Amino acid sequence: MSTATNGKNNGVRPGSMVVASAGLCCSLGYHLDAAVCAMRANMDHFRESGFFNGASDPIRAASLPDDIFGQDRLQLWIEYAIRDCARHLHEPHSLLDSARTALIVLAPESGRPHASQTDYVDMAQAAMSALRAEWLPAGGGDAPAVTVIAQGRSGLTAALLLAARYLAAAEAEQVLLIGVDSYLNAADINDYLAEGRLLVPGNSNGFLPGEAAAALLLRPALSESTGLHVKGAAMANEAGRQDGSVPSRAQGLTQAVRSACEQAGVLPSALSFRLGDQNGEQFYAREAADAFTRVMFGEHELTLLTLADKIGEVGAATGPAMLAWMWREMAHPTLSPGNVGVVHLANDDGQRSAVVLQYYGE
Repeated sequence: MSTATNGKNNGVRPGSMVVASAGLCCSLGYHLDAAVCAMRANMDHFRESGFFNGASDPIRAASLPDDIFGQDRLQLWIEYAIRDCARHLHEPHSLLDSARTALIVLAPESGRPHASQTDYVDMAQAAMSALRAEWLPAGGGDAPAVTVIAQGRSGLTAALLLAARYLAAAEAEQVLLIGVDSYLNAADINDYLAEGRLLVPGNSNGFLPGEAAAALLLRPALSESTGLHVKGAAMANEAGRQDGSVPSRAQGLTQAVRSACEQAGVLPSALSFRLGDQNGEQFYAREAADAFTRVMFGEHELTLLTLADKIGEVGAATGPAMLAWMWREMAHPTLSPGNVGVVHLANDDGQRSAVVLQYYGE
């Protein structure tokens, strides 16, 4: 397994890694099955929140009705997501076996408020303790009990790379990957209001803040064993910036998608769909359209799937939530968007990420 670090082609080969189980807690439901049913019906749970803009208009958001706040709220979602992930297993307690399992948490990027890595380590360990699991380093080695990757949405590739390394080096038999985030706090709301990036009256070029926690159990797999396989992943950098200071030419996302396909050993023509993190901001929608026009030049048009129009902008939870959704959706005999697809994500700092998924049926 190798990576390139020149910022142009940071491709990784996750190896034979399969999503063994998944869980999700979001505004559409406290577990994955409920959320997926709502997604299939193209439903959302957007409603007026307790936050207001400068004109005293309530800001719409995608939220859960739990009457708790702060770190306790995030910790509870992590617990829900892990419980949901465990209940899909034949041996639910195997997920909580720290001697077999490495724990990775995908958290907000460092530029965001409430992005302290220590806080996310504490929340993850508290959630595991609430589930009666004493979390120790996987295999009893020197690896940290909890590894936090504070790279936001586009950090999915980095998290998958680390998971693949743990599995390939036999540092763990399985990896529990958790993504958790919330934009429903005063610091985030005020920042994005000041930047004109929230969807509020008078601004259609913005996103709806949301909250979610998603859990994925990753295991090594034979090349064509049944299930959802992570076949390839790649990162690249884009010079363009969302604020318009530097125009985007979609080169970063184009390179990430092409590298992910190369790592997966599939041609872009084999792709059936793309699942994007577009959240309502025109910059990211245009960039993704430009990138896939290049990637699929002369080929068929890909089916476009989106998640933010259903559960809002959920930041670092986006990637794991997407894979959790596809774990259910690609296995469906009639509703599957296809057997091969690509997930793509983007950060404000220019990091772009792409992951190729392939489902093998029985």
